[in-house]
Amino acid sequence: MSDAKYAIDQALGLFDISIEPVATGNLVNDSREIRPGDIFCAVLGTNQDGRQHIEKAVLAGANLVIAQCQHHLQHGNIIKRTFGDKSVDLVQFYQLDSKLYDLAKAYYREPQAAMTIIGITGTNGKTSTSQIIAKLLSAYRHECAIIGTVGAGALDALKPIANTTPGPTQLHQLLAEFSGQGISDVAMEVSSHALTQKRVCPSLLDIAVFTNLSRDHLDYHQTMENYAEAKFSIFTGEAGQIAILNGDDSRAREKLANWPQTQPVIVFGRSEQVKSFSQYLYAANIKATAEGTSFTLDTHLGCFEINSPLMGDFNVDNLLAAIAVLFAKDLPLDALSAAVKTLTPILGRMENISAPGKATAVVDYAHTPDALEKALLACRRHCQGQLWLVFGCGGDRDKGKRPEMGKIAEQLADHVVITNDNPRFEAAELIVGDILAGCEKTEKMTVILDRSQAVLSVLSRAKAGDMVLLAGKGHEDYIMIKDEKIEYNERELVLGFFHQESAQQSHRENEKENRS
Repeated sequence: MSDAKYAIDQALGLFDISIEPVATGNLVNDSREIRPGDIFCAVLGTNQDGRQHIEKAVLAGANLVIAQCQHHLQHGNIIKRTFGDKSVDLVQFYQLDSKLYDLAKAYYREPQAAMTIIGITGTNGKTSTSQIIAKLLSAYRHECAIIGTVGAGALDALKPIANTTPGPTQLHQLLAEFSGQGISDVAMEVSSHALTQKRVCPSLLDIAVFTNLSRDHLDYHQTMENYAEAKFSIFTGEAGQIAILNGDDSRAREKLANWPQTQPVIVFGRSEQVKSFSQYLYAANIKATAEGTSFTLDTHLGCFEINSPLMGDFNVDNLLAAIAVLFAKDLPLDALSAAVKTLTPILGRMENISAPGKATAVVDYAHTPDALEKALLACRRHCQGQLWLVFGCGGDRDKGKRPEMGKIAEQLADHVVITNDNPRFEAAELIVGDILAGCEKTEKMTVILDRSQAVLSVLSRAKAGDMVLLAGKGHEDYIMIKDEKIEYNERELVLGFFHQESAQQSHRENEKENRS
């Protein structure tokens, strides 16, 4: 790894700081992640002052400390600091918080230069779109890594990361690792928080994708206008970045009405109006099938018949966004239809699990009003019997969306069970009360706070032909109660239920055969 980096003295030299060469590991700005030989970047953040953790970082093995200073005259000063029997140099760096991205880029020798970096932002669809991109590129023999909610790395070798979009030091460390592994493309989720906090610089992205915008994170952004502004800041407005936007989204249409002529743009959608753009992808004749979804892909480069194993119109949107990336990369389109057929359901995203003679369970991450509505509508199109829903809302987050989600659940599902979904420090009963405030027909709503019990109760009652949407947890393997992560894997719970049911059915059939 060391041969893929600048020496820290060279990187700091770009910021008018002179130090002696020193053997170092990775740049790290979280003292809990320090390994022997690393450089600790002590940043003055919005919620925490990293300088308070310098001692912890040094005792953990940091070889050098770069600390934010208050005045430009202090910039470049070197102070010897001793903690226990460990002495290190502390380099003062003015405005380190706003320069950390550039420092990390310099230290890791701009690893993105050898790869195509694809950024995906939007309220919903980021994870699915990034994984579809990676899978399609794989069909084209392109090695693609992802960075996002489910982790970082190749799809078959993901490692967990703390944030959907990592901070500047971890991001460039990951990019350097990918470059060293011969990765050609990176599909990364870009959250509104990361854009607002400048954890990602839009100029990093060769291709920037906008999926959609609906209510979420208003506890952070306060207004939808602020939220939209954060999302659209992913676009540079310059020729070096190709933009891909969902032309069916009202906020995107407003943005496209004043689109800068300097930046190329591809517009996708399920409405024919997207054909008014010079580069477009339009999904026509959409049909829900037993195997997934089929449609005609009408584009500025011709038409293609698409048969996708993914459920729901919103997955048509996600697939269109991913195919638009192939267009942006000028990949041959004669293999497109075959590449789409190789797709498999995304982990925890409208993921079907079933057994013969039983209802179909659908595990999905939907945790916003828009995502819940789309998931329920998708299930309804594929459901032959009754539609069941198990869901909850997270604690210490946007409370305004709770009654909205309750109303959507009541209107679109036949049976609803409200349960826990990361209550954190809020009382679960109060969260349920907020959800029920949006409901008129509370007789169709049942409350079972223990999520495992709620899921098993519904699965045992649902019949063959029914569909059970388990919304909110998706790929997650925990429930957050206060500040403790309680182990909980919804996918494994469902698989275990069906396995047990199948075993019991086989046992009953064997007994019947023995009696006869």
